[in-house]
Amino acid sequence: MIREMSGFSALDAALGPPDIRGMSIYVAGRFWTIPNILSLSRVGLLPVWWVLMASSDVVLWWWGAGLMIYGIASDALDGYLARRFHQVSDWGKVLDPVGDKIVVAVIGIFCVVHRDFPLLALIVAFARDLVLVLAGWVAYKRVGSVPVSMNLGRYAALMWGVTLVLYVFNWQPHARLLLWPAMALYLTAGIGYYLKRRQILNLAPRR
Repeated sequence: MIREMSGFSALDAALGPPDIRGMSIYVAGRFWTIPNILSLSRVGLLPVWWVLMASSDVVLWWWGAGLMIYGIASDALDGYLARRFHQVSDWGKVLDPVGDKIVVAVIGIFCVVHRDFPLLALIVAFARDLVLVLAGWVAYKRVGSVPVSMNLGRYAALMWGVTLVLYVFNWQPHARLLLWPAMALYLTAGIGYYLKRRQILNLAPRR
């Protein structure tokens, strides 16, 4: 999540694909790497985070806030560790983005249940992400690649992430004021990204 929000995906694209030839086959297909453990821990701690953040006990609530900070920090850290210590793996390329989607989904559902977040906004966001995932899968199957995130997409993800955080901490009226502009930007970026994928499918030869 934080990689998309803060532009780390742009850095990944600039660095280019990892040099698998420079790795051992063991590392390329390895599951239990530090970055993968961080990705798994973010998802595994979600039930604990939910209980803590939903608690009326101030101490427990702060523990939940600490877990949220850990999730953001670990998401920013795992990609750096993977590159720095040559622990980029095929598993990590799946675990990190899938884990991010799960985290964002759970946070959104939490906000609907406990923070008066509009259900319609969450459904629209889920539908947008599902369409992009399916379009990306089709693009990958047909041409072997998907387009990198656009600047607008990164700004939209940042604004959407900030909105969710404001709702989690119940910082009103700021969260409500930001919600619909964030939703509009999120949808606009999604449409642009979808059209870009369609263009790639139309121009690129089949594999």
